[in-house]
Amino acid sequence: MENFDMIKKLVGSSVTEEDLKFTDCFVRPQLGLFIPAAGPCGYAQKENHTHPSYMTVIYFDEKSDGQYHYPAQITSPDISHNDSTGRHYYCILTDKDYFEKRYKMYSEAAPVYKEHSFEICSDILKSLNLFAFEYSKHMTNSDVTLDAQAEIITHWIIRSIFGESLDMRAVSDDYSVARAQHYMERHFSENITVAQLAGLGYISPSCFARRFKKETGITPIEYLTRIRINRAKLMLKRKELSMTEIAYRCGFGSSAYFSSRFQNILGTTPTEYRDKYID
Repeated sequence: MENFDMIKKLVGSSVTEEDLKFTDCFVRPQLGLFIPAAGPCGYAQKENHTHPSYMTVIYFDEKSDGQYHYPAQITSPDISHNDSTGRHYYCILTDKDYFEKRYKMYSEAAPVYKEHSFEICSDILKSLNLFAFEYSKHMTNSDVTLDAQAEIITHWIIRSIFGESLDMRAVSDDYSVARAQHYMERHFSENITVAQLAGLGYISPSCFARRFKKETGITPIEYLTRIRINRAKLMLKRKELSMTEIAYRCGFGSSAYFSSRFQNILGTTPTEYRDKYID
């Protein structure tokens, strides 16, 4: 198995090639991506196993409407855990010293986690798939580009742990759409109209609306609502603001309308969502 010494430093010294015979492995010294492809990971099936590295697992869970969402968990080095069987996932193992050095850029507290759940944007999958593709193709200077991608992936994970990873939508190639996206991210609390967004790109509202939906799959107002909901989720976790304050800060006209849109999009009320994060 290619780069097995790197794999052992991330997975654990007792791992064998037989343990990983069904697992696709893409590794650099600081970060490895492990994807059970042809069957379960033999090492992950060991009872109360540990890793010398930080383990982040991203699960692929299908909702009732057929859409996927991607809950994530992180566990610190040398903390025992068991595999969650029956679920497809990506496992990211990050070197202990490498992860902690970057974590200190965000917090002085030690990153001690045991299967700590957090939300992560599905766009990270694009970065992970690109990492796997680059690794597999052995392209010229791939060690340089893989290390750069590992840096981005690690920061993305840490930001997500701290609730800073909003829905990181792919930036459009269309300038009028990209400028509108950027404007909505910055001015989500304000009253924004389609005509106003269209004016940013110097095109008509009808042309802008068509372009925007073609690029994103949703209307500009639906896009704006999702930005507002994601900001509200962060505020709900912090618990110091009332529902009415959150509603107005996020651009909703009333707490009732905020609650209605929140439940419609997430399938749970703001109160239920907040209660889930009470220690």
